[in-house]
Amino acid sequence: MVLFGKSMKEEFPDIKEQGKNLAKFTVKVVKDVVINTGSDNEAGVFVSDAKKKERWDICKKCEHYSIRQKRCKQCGCWLEYKIKFNVSTCPIDKW
Repeated sequence: MVLFGKSMKEEFPDIKEQGKNLAKFTVKVVKDVVINTGSDNEAGVFVSDAKKKERWDICKKCEHYSIRQKRCKQCGCWLEYKIKFNVSTCPIDKW
């Protein structure tokens, strides 16, 4: 579909790159869970609601944010899920 001379197709990393990004993220989350299970670490696996909101606000203002899909065009991640984890990072270091 074309709107005012612009294609509405959004560009994301190819499926292979998205798979690699998801695999790396999954390994980081599993390691974090294993390391923090039973420890006195206050951080835990998930970030606070305040940190989640802070990350979400940053993403929404970013030029790589897909409003339609709520995804990052740099890594392809679904941001409503990615922002929840302590080990998550922004691919362009905004958070």
